[in-house]
Amino acid sequence: MSSRTLSTTASRTYWLGRYLERAGSITRLVSVNANLLMDLPTKLQLGWLPLVEILANQDTYQALYGASGGDAKVISPSSYEKSVTRFLLSDTRNPGSLISVLTYARANARTLRGTLPRAAYEHINDAHSYAKESIQEPLSRTRRSNALQHVVERLQHIDGFLSATMLHDASWQFLRLGNFIERADMTTRIIDLRSSNLLSAQSALAPFSDIQWRSILNSLDAMQGYFISQQNPINQSDVLEFLLKNSELPRSLLRCFSTIRNCLRSLPRNTEPLKLINSMRQQLQRARVHNLKNEKLHRYVGARQKQLSTLHQKITHTYFPDA
Repeated sequence: MSSRTLSTTASRTYWLGRYLERAGSITRLVSVNANLLMDLPTKLQLGWLPLVEILANQDTYQALYGASGGDAKVISPSSYEKSVTRFLLSDTRNPGSLISVLTYARANARTLRGTLPRAAYEHINDAHSYAKESIQEPLSRTRRSNALQHVVERLQHIDGFLSATMLHDASWQFLRLGNFIERADMTTRIIDLRSSNLLSAQSALAPFSDIQWRSILNSLDAMQGYFISQQNPINQSDVLEFLLKNSELPRSLLRCFSTIRNCLRSLPRNTEPLKLINSMRQQLQRARVHNLKNEKLHRYVGARQKQLSTLHQKITHTYFPDA
């Protein structure tokens, strides 16, 4: 097998990991946002547009739907629900929609049939087919919630199936690299946008801040883990400490960095990316998270996002420059 073929296989496996992780993040964000808006007072205009920003798709959304979300009668951010959920879930014109991401995952899995366990493609194809059939408009909130729950269950099944049946060789390491780089990036985005842009400047709504931090935990499937680990009421400092530095939480930034480091240790020619992730991990461990509030938190998380982007570039340059 040529080096170009190996590079292409590694690239497609890495991106399969990213696409599967991203699909799960989209489903959780939409579901949690719907529940959050039901818990907050109607005067708090959080709405749906922050989800577009979290997923870094503002320009595409603006091009497709315009300033009013495609509805000239829109008068408040909360009115964007229909256009934003369509954009994030079923709009194939958006390369970051759930359907688009699952389409990319299925295409990559098809080309990796010689690397993945035999049934992996069928499981991924099933998740794609189910999502495509079940989240098409018109879609009530109840139907959407049920459909997204079933999508999450299928994605969790795929993750467990691959972990239990895939040979834990270099291909597995690339798959997990994709998983955890995507996961770390999403963790930082959720913390940044949800904490900095929504409630921080609204002192009159301070009594609802615990609901906001609950939504952050729920977006990362971390609510139960928080209460088991922290055994404290929900508050910003403890939630940040938990989400950034808890080594046992699957979606904490530290756990993501540690897993990325372990994956790279198992791969050859790892000097540059391994040096960077070691530095990132050490910086995170030294950080005084309790001092990170408002603009300091925004700058800190932004710096971590830039490091993750640089790490992705180093991995791409090292392992699949010709893919």
